[in-house]
Amino acid sequence: MNRTKKLEAFAERELAALQDQLIVSVGAGALLAFGTYKITTVKDMFVVSMSNRDSMEFGSKKSAISWCIADKRNQFTLARTIHTLDNKKHSLAADIQCRQALAEKSRSADFYESVTTKVQSKKDYLLVIDTELEKCLNSTKYMQIRGFSNETARPGRSVANKTNR
Repeated sequence: MNRTKKLEAFAERELAALQDQLIVSVGAGALLAFGTYKITTVKDMFVVSMSNRDSMEFGSKKSAISWCIADKRNQFTLARTIHTLDNKKHSLAADIQCRQALAEKSRSADFYESVTTKVQSKKDYLLVIDTELEKCLNSTKYMQIRGFSNETARPGRSVANKTNR
């Protein structure tokens, strides 16, 4: 067996052993996260499919991957919050865009002013939702990094090195 074949065999063995810890591209823009979650793009949405459950839709890839991380770590409340906030964010953004387009096409200055005023409160609410969603996404990012190396563990002397007093 030549070196190339040995290297390929080694890589296949190691990747198979690490599959439940990796997020890898599986072609055509799809991702396979942790060997369980498949993330595909369908009409500006990111669909997370699992073999044993219904699929979930997200407006951003970042939210979809964060949901997968929270679900894998059994943080179901966080996962549900991410899904809810992501759905609210993208439906509210679509509503704002639609209303602004309607106001732009209007010939009445009063109607334009009325719609613009109402849209401003929705923009403020969108900012609040975006901030809360970002907090959740940062939590999952920290969970994932912590899974690679526990940075909160304190170095110290082991029990064997301690002297009896």
